[in-house]
This record gives sequence, structure tokens and C-alpha cells, in this order.
Amino acid sequence: MKNIENDIKILLNLFSSGRFDLVVSKTKKLIRNFPEYLILYNILGSAYQKTGNLKLAKLIFIKGYKMDSNNIAIMNNLANVYKNDGEIELSENLFKKIIERKPDYINAYVNYGNLKRDNNEFELAIDLYNKALKIDQKNPAVLYSLALAYQGLGKFDVAIDYAKKTML
Repeated sequence: MKNIENDIKILLNLFSSGRFDLVVSKTKKLIRNFPEYLILYNILGSAYQKTGNLKLAKLIFIKGYKMDSNNIAIMNNLANVYKNDGEIELSENLFKKIIERKPDYINAYVNYGNLKRDNNEFELAIDLYNKALKIDQKNPAVLYSLALAYQGLGKFDVAIDYAKKTML
């Protein structure tokens, strides 16, 4: 038990340092020995996503989701893969499900907002970001996302104000 926890810490450090190919190979070996550890699927899928392999990332996240359909992190990552793969409806449905199950999960609001912003639905994106802002008023990702959404609307003064807040 202690070894797997240590291995996971090592994987997370490798992931943080951008060594995704090494993360993939080490995580695959660990999954063979510890197939019940859901975090390994999240790490592996995220590493595939970082290397641009959305097909494998999706397969891994789906496998993890089938193992535990209540795991918010897996759901969020799968929704992001769907978004990046152009499967907007699947992505949107998962983000809604996350928000319903865990209304204080800020990443779901930000990622769902990003989906809306990427589809030029700036007002809807701003609404989602504002919901995230109610959870954490100083979150730089939320403030930056708001700046981008207001920029997309052509409201540059408001965009600049939010951009400045990211630096406080």
C-alpha cells in the first residue's frame, strides 16, 4: 500500500515536470499491478491528453468512468477530452452532471465556461465564470477566463480590469 502511494507521488512529480512519456510507461506498469487504483487511470489519461493523444486519453477516462461513475476528477477530464475532440453535447452533459453532484467544484464551472467561450457563447461563459467566482473570488483561472470572455465581447475595459485582478 505504501509503495503504491509513493509511486503515485513520483508519477505526479514526473507529470508536473512535463515528462509525459515516462508517466505513460510507468503508469501502465502500475495499472497492471494495481488495476483498482482509479487515480492511475486519471494520471494516464491526463498524460495522454498532454501529449495530444485524445483517442487514448478518452479510452482511459471512459474506462475509469465505468469503474466509478461518481468520480468527479475522471468526469471532468473526460468532459474536457470530449470538448477537445468536438463532442460538445457529451462534454456539456458531463459538466452539468458534475455541477449537479458537486456544486462547489470550481473546475467544472471554469471548464464548462471555456467550452461556451470557445463556441462564442460569451454571455453563457461569463455566467458560469461568475458562479465559479462565488466559490473563490480570487481564483486566477476564473479571473483570467472572465478577462478572455469580456475581450471576446469587445468589452476591453472590463477585460483589462479582470486581467489586472489575476496579478493581485
